[in-house]
Amino acid sequence: MDIVIGRQSVCMADDIEDHSISYAIGSTATFSSMFLDLIKQHFFPNVAGNDVVWVLNCECQDLITWKTKENKFFSRFDISEPVILDSKGWKDIAEVYFTYYSPPAKRARHIYEIHDGKKFHIWHEGFMPEYESYNISGDVEKEWEKALRG
Repeated sequence: MDIVIGRQSVCMADDIEDHSISYAIGSTATFSSMFLDLIKQHFFPNVAGNDVVWVLNCECQDLITWKTKENKFFSRFDISEPVILDSKGWKDIAEVYFTYYSPPAKRARHIYEIHDGKKFHIWHEGFMPEYESYNISGDVEKEWEKALRG
């Protein structure tokens, strides 16, 4: 099965090109294996300092995060990651999109805000290991909370 894969631009000069590609999914492919294959194919641009975050999004869900500097991955699959084509609801995937965060604290703030600052929800939705990896101070969280409550 072929799907469309796209990614966010990292700078104005990167906006010149279309970042969409057609990608063939094999019968045993997982989102993680696809992500790793795209890294090997240099789908993601080299960014100065290499301290950025890429998030694989499918059907409006953040599924896997890659912190490039640490080469560390975080997955939202609770037990084991299913094969894409065997997964209910993923048989008709039209597009996979990669979102870019620089600096990484922007990703932490995004996680905080989509869960309305509630640590229980961050944990419950499987984002806590990733969120904790950003080492956000309590003072920064208070600023974010203040901005959320306006």
